[in-house]
Amino acid sequence: MKRVLFSACVFLVGIAVVALALPALGQEVTASIVGTVTDPSGAPISAAAVIATDIERGTTWTAKTNDAGAYNLTRVPIGTYKVEIAAPGFQKAVHPPFTLVLNQTARVDVTMKVGQVTETIEVTGTAPVLQTENAQVSTIIDAKTNDNLPLATRNFIQLTLLTPGAISVDPQSMNTGANLAEEGGRPYINGNREQANNFLLDGVDNNQASENLAGYTPSPDAIGEFNLITQNASAEFGNYNGGIINATLKSGTNSLRGNLF
Repeated sequence: MKRVLFSACVFLVGIAVVALALPALGQEVTASIVGTVTDPSGAPISAAAVIATDIERGTTWTAKTNDAGAYNLTRVPIGTYKVEIAAPGFQKAVHPPFTLVLNQTARVDVTMKVGQVTETIEVTGTAPVLQTENAQVSTIIDAKTNDNLPLATRNFIQLTLLTPGAISVDPQSMNTGANLAEEGGRPYINGNREQANNFLLDGVDNNQASENLAGYTPSPDAIGEFNLITQNASAEFGNYNGGIINATLKSGTNSLRGNLF
């Protein structure tokens, strides 16, 4: 009997060690850029260097294409980016700046022209970068729009009512200056109860322990982007039947900015 118990304990400890060794997965508060690089005939170009540059911060994210000409830049912070692609025997291609929003997977496919690497061709007249990699339905409100909206008590949860499928049976409850889990209004999304939503802030669980109230409501001026996911969220988002109210805070840029209210 003792031997059986000892073996069981060793087995459980082994499982725990393996579980701790696995990387912890959580909700992403960034975005991704994917695409395929081809030559004029449509053949894939492998080992092409891909550089995405954040226009506002000057930071860069790099990758190389695989044998299928595909590249994948993951966990890219939201912002405005330009994409440059270079490969031996081809002119450098530059995709014009585009805005990368929260939880977006932007596809940027490039066809390169034969020529010297020192030559640069700028891609113009391209279609807007759309969300084509998944069927997630969401509403994005950027920092500028957020700042310009007249939120009565500076409670960012009011932004949820601008999303299709989100209603409140008592809109006045959204006007409470809710902070630190005070009782305040929450939306009913796609017919679900107000307790069925999931609040996230910078990818961290922002739900108060009772009734899924928002645990903390930051100043609207501090919010970099607001994203309300209402349908077809990926498996990384759990604990919801209604909507996922996902907000991220601003980070610094190379420009000096401030506000006063």
